[in-house]
Amino acid sequence: MFLQFDRTAPDFSLKLLFISLLILPFQTFFGILLLFFIICKAWQNNYSSIVHDKLTYYFMGLTGLIIISCFFAYNVAEAWLGIIHLIPFFFMFLALKSIITNYSHLYYIILPIIFNSIIINFLGIGEVKLGWQTPLFIYKTLGWQLIAYGTPEGRMSSVFPHANPLSLYLVTALFFGLALLVERWKNNQYGKINIILFLTIILNIIGLILTSSRNGWIITLCGFLVFAFYFRWYFLLILLTVSSALISWASFGNLPLQSLVRKIIPSFLWARLSDEMYPDRPLSTLRSTQWDFCLDLINNRPFFGWGLRNFSILYEEKTATYLGHPHNFFLMMSAETGLITTIVMIVIIGKILWEGIVSLIKSKSEKKEGILLLSYIVIFCGYGIFNLFDVSLFDLRLNILAWVILASISGVSNNEKNYSISK
Repeated sequence: MFLQFDRTAPDFSLKLLFISLLILPFQTFFGILLLFFIICKAWQNNYSSIVHDKLTYYFMGLTGLIIISCFFAYNVAEAWLGIIHLIPFFFMFLALKSIITNYSHLYYIILPIIFNSIIINFLGIGEVKLGWQTPLFIYKTLGWQLIAYGTPEGRMSSVFPHANPLSLYLVTALFFGLALLVERWKNNQYGKINIILFLTIILNIIGLILTSSRNGWIITLCGFLVFAFYFRWYFLLILLTVSSALISWASFGNLPLQSLVRKIIPSFLWARLSDEMYPDRPLSTLRSTQWDFCLDLINNRPFFGWGLRNFSILYEEKTATYLGHPHNFFLMMSAETGLITTIVMIVIIGKILWEGIVSLIKSKSEKKEGILLLSYIVIFCGYGIFNLFDVSLFDLRLNILAWVILASISGVSNNEKNYSISK
């Protein structure tokens, strides 16, 4: 249906990637096992092109900086252990970049995520509304569990350990589904598939509401604004702008007529955004406290930081509260690996994204379909926004997905650039 458009793809590797992403949320071990095989195969088949890629040298430099930071760590053992969250994914990025090289390859990532979102939402709604919970053997064999009424309580988390990472997965599925629907509409393709895609989009929006994740809501709004601006859907742009203004009016500050506006806007929106839904939280659990602590760490060791995974140790020593991360990836990286390493990583990823945006602009100017690439860029930027207020690095499924999406942007845009040069 979608995949038959691909005539020149390295079918075996991409089909395995499809299967890997399909089972990843539910059976992470086998998903990773397949992914490991794909990576090894890609390095074997494309070794020469990979090692001569400029990005390979950039990631080698970044790897060197991360390793150096481990030698300066407060707790060296934890720092070396923390490497597993970063360096293996550089190898994965370079491998996948070499096999995802044209627009038709993007379907192999999009379709399993959309399909999974239906199952994940179904399980999540049962969990948060009907009190579904799974027996212990599910957790022991599959690595995930449903907890009656969600985690935190009252917020849908489904197969994820918390509502916030679930919201990021649903945002990914939402904009992939929207991109496919718009693409089919632009190509005058109609039928049952469009209805299924539309219903999936609605289901993911409902799921996002049930996660009660402010982060997820902000990313969704930004994504819709980008789509509305790109396709010149001015009515949607105005509607989103007015709605955002009213919700903000109801949520923040002590504005005139706020009580009246709060009667118009559903309370689950303004009460969550204003944080009135969860008052009197301990000071040590507030993001502002965590960020201040990170800034102190950066100020004391600005160059090579305190070592990966050392934030939790240091924060617990200071506040007697354990936190897995400081709810900001960039502050965490700066505190743990130093400002130099963090800036280098941002520059490398920024360069990849910029090349993707240039390719998207060019495709639009040449009246070529770039809708799928637009969704990839929007989603990855959404990951960036998410990591301003949370950290997706420690959820293995989301970390894999982030690097797969970035590799897809890089592979497609690089192929487009090379094609233009050769013309």
